[in-house]
Amino acid sequence: MSQRSYNLRKSAALSVPSELSKAVTARLDELVDEETKRKFGELNIVTEVTEMATGSIRVRFQPLSPYSPMAVDIGRSIRKAATSVHGVQAVRVECAGHMMDDLVNRLVNEEEPTLKSSK
Repeated sequence: MSQRSYNLRKSAALSVPSELSKAVTARLDELVDEETKRKFGELNIVTEVTEMATGSIRVRFQPLSPYSPMAVDIGRSIRKAATSVHGVQAVRVECAGHMMDDLVNRLVNEEEPTLKSSK
């Protein structure tokens, strides 16, 4: 696995990837893009995985197109896969390079609605 998988951004390149961020990166690199049928690791969709605090992961990604209609789905699949890694307690997914980054980020990171029981 290359260093590219852990941190591509210059500002984050100074930090050493934690074992948890390495595990999350390995998991995300195996996800398959629905449009191209290629793995995220091949496409360089995930640009940074950082452990912000113990068990708290931030993942930055860039969709293949700034107009990609799949950006929210990609972000949600990243969030779900990162959450499935043992030791991950919280995940923040950030989209960069999409014309509607703010909306994508809000939709990807909103909490899942819970069903209220009717009694």
